Amino acid sequence: MKTEIDSIAKKYGILSYFISTTSHVSGNEYYSKVVTLDADPEAVDLYIINHMEKNDVIITQDNGLAAVVLEKGGHVVSPRGNVYNRADIQQLLLGRFTGLEIKRKKIKPRNTKPFRRQDRENFSHALEKLLSENEQWRR
Repeated sequence: MKTEIDSIAKKYGILSYFISTTSHVSGNEYYSKVVTLDADPEAVDLYIINHMEKNDVIITQDNGLAAVVLEKGGHVVSPRGNVYNRADIQQLLLGRFTGLEIKRKKIKPRNTKPFRRQDRENFSHALEKLLSENEQWRR
């Protein structure tokens, strides 16, 4: 996924960041800037929320973070290529609530579908489309 993000960011000449905790450090070199935070469970979300600006594009599969980003005027793309908008906030928050309930009750969630090459292609296509449709990111 980072390869696709990095390639697209470079193609559009836009500033991009990979934000992660120390438990997800990679030794790879990227066009994108790497930001490494302490391993606190909410460190990445808080960093993004506090540093994002209106119209920033955030890639996340965290429904709660996605809802906050949309509320702040950002754009959200999931790793499987779903592009969310403000009309999706209630759905995202319901999904977050359901996920927290499952964890709290210690119910084994249904298996998530494996990440496939098609998901990667859907993601790249969705991100390219979003960037190409907004003048601020066109070259």
